[in-house]
Amino acid sequence: MWAWFVFLACDGPADIPPPAAAPTPPADRPGIQTPPLPTTCLHGLDPQLAQRLMELDTLSRATLMGGGWNGAREAKLGQSLLLTLKGRVNVRQDARVDTLITRLNLGGVPLRFEYTALVIDEPQPNAYALPGGRILVSEGLILLAEGDDDALAFALAHELAHVELYHSAAVYQRLWATQGWSEPAWGPLLALTRHATSATQELEADRLGAALAQRAGFRLDAAEVLLDRLPPAADADLTDLFGEDLLALPPELRALVLDGLGTHPSVEARRCAVRHGPTLPL
Repeated sequence: MWAWFVFLACDGPADIPPPAAAPTPPADRPGIQTPPLPTTCLHGLDPQLAQRLMELDTLSRATLMGGGWNGAREAKLGQSLLLTLKGRVNVRQDARVDTLITRLNLGGVPLRFEYTALVIDEPQPNAYALPGGRILVSEGLILLAEGDDDALAFALAHELAHVELYHSAAVYQRLWATQGWSEPAWGPLLALTRHATSATQELEADRLGAALAQRAGFRLDAAEVLLDRLPPAADADLTDLFGEDLLALPPELRALVLDGLGTHPSVEARRCAVRHGPTLPL
């Protein structure tokens, strides 16, 4: 997830592909396992908070897998979220982006889903992943890549990595386990999908995304160039950002959002994570 993304109301219907285009997993794969982040890449982060966030990821993922969550449910949730965007944003397919995501799918690393990517008509440089293998990238991020396919491929791989690493597992697990949320309130869940990643998750996605991009034949120096171009990201006041959506969440999930989410790693830390990508044993 690259930056805070706020959906804007737009005139006319959104150009969204039909539900049949939703990505589906060929098998229920466990996702990519990675070692903990090297401490040398935790620039500017409180060590105890970083450790607590990484432990929460591990615990939430284990709880989620033990509770009946699977790829089919995740894909269904992602498709429902995408359809909920109708009337809020203009979304389109793009041949160049399709080519890049196909190369990442065929990079030789078994993935949880066959990923697809769509372009959002939004001037700010943003990208994020819906559950189930659907990646959204903004027009602004495409422009920021300045025609460099390797840079844009890294942005896509970063989002793909969030899904592979179950970085929304804590959110899904709590929604799945909370009574009355069998049919989630889509407004709060969309807000969580956009914003509920921690600084350590961003670094983990940079590291794995770099590894996946390199395996697919893309240059990693382009990733660092793109990171340098990103505008500075200020830490967010999540209470203001979520508004009523935050109040609609169950108390334990609201506490998770406010504890450790909404902070951004430094560019130096992200560059460090990218450079460690090739060391991952994929």
